Amino acid sequence: MKNVLLLSIIFFGYLTGSAQEERRVPFSTAISAHIVKYNQKIDVAYEEQDLERATFLFDSLVNFHLVGTYLDNFNVNPIKGDPIYFEEYEKPIFLITYATWCVPGAGEIPALNDLADRFHDQIDFIVLFWDNVEDLKDVMKDYSPNIHLVYVDERTNQDGAIINKLKHSLGFPMMYFMNSEKKMLDIRKIVTHHSSETLSNSYNIHFNSLSKGVSLLMADLDKNSENPAIDKPDDGLELYDEDDFSDPEEEEEEEEEEEEEEEEGGNY
Repeated sequence: MKNVLLLSIIFFGYLTGSAQEERRVPFSTAISAHIVKYNQKIDVAYEEQDLERATFLFDSLVNFHLVGTYLDNFNVNPIKGDPIYFEEYEKPIFLITYATWCVPGAGEIPALNDLADRFHDQIDFIVLFWDNVEDLKDVMKDYSPNIHLVYVDERTNQDGAIINKLKHSLGFPMMYFMNSEKKMLDIRKIVTHHSSETLSNSYNIHFNSLSKGVSLLMADLDKNSENPAIDKPDDGLELYDEDDFSDPEEEEEEEEEEEEEEEEGGNY
């Protein structure tokens, strides 16, 4: 009787474990199951210029079918060194997919750099370019060293099926937020604005948008952490005024003028 009971417990545990494994749906599987119907509906929305409907369709796809899936483990290439598999990243992930020919808002990269410099100890900030290494070298100087810059060249990458789903299904630039287990917490589009926006306004627009993703990751990290005192980006992160982006040369000229005025004033 004891042996029967023991076997029953083991069998039940096996079924429970199998059910848990089945719930780890890969991102590529989920997007494949829903992308055709999504594209049909969103094409109609764009044809009718119904942007509200298009936004609703995107949010519905993300919230009902993609959140909770797990990013497939594919490899990306750093500028130097061997390819890296996503399973090698141990922290929560703030992933942006991009291409070097995309033109970011004037304040987008500075805002991302500031957030990465502040939170890189808790979050892996990754910008994935659908490009080759030569094109990536041209833009790397703009990014903080606390951001992992990687690329995927579809001509040489071996994970073609996964890459196809991530790149072509939702488009880019796109933001993906995952916990340390690569579980998808949210997917959002990069905010856009008119090219006439000033640097400070552009910075504030992007900072507000990007920091929401950081808040999401930090809140999830805090929820699963024994330390509830983790600093969050909404605890005192400041926006910037136009003066914070003044030209260094102009500042130097102003300082020289002030010194000259002080010297002249001392002669009276």
